[in-house]
Amino acid sequence: MSLFGVYRKGFGLYSRIAVGVALGILALFASVSLYNALIELPDIAEGLNVPLVGIGLTWGLLSSFALFVFLGFFVCVFVAGLETGLRPIDNGGRKTVEFLIDTQGELQKVSWPTRYELIGSTAVVIVSIVVIGIFVLGVDWVVSVAMKYIGVL
Repeated sequence: MSLFGVYRKGFGLYSRIAVGVALGILALFASVSLYNALIELPDIAEGLNVPLVGIGLTWGLLSSFALFVFLGFFVCVFVAGLETGLRPIDNGGRKTVEFLIDTQGELQKVSWPTRYELIGSTAVVIVSIVVIGIFVLGVDWVVSVAMKYIGVL
């Protein structure tokens, strides 16, 4: 396979997209967190701005951008199964892609409930929670009254 070819292209497409978006958002939050932690460091070069944005060039901005690019690269490698030419990374990407393909295949086999079954099951769960909550409240009240009566509380 050529450099940066996609392993098993088209298989497990939905699971790859979902995991890629989730990991991309995680990488973005990690980058913003790093930027907020490093924002107090001094400017690298006075008067330089990021083009089209007008933000001063600081250590926080550079390091958070580098982290975002680095994590974004690994998200692409592992989720899309890109061939990098590095055997350990390629093997990890293939394993990840196979897992995502298998996951999507298993989810397609699931017998999903209809809307009415889902509403009925949800109602049963909510009623059960309320009944158990009232029971626990009653037992707690009886025990606390008994403890007060014998002088423990």
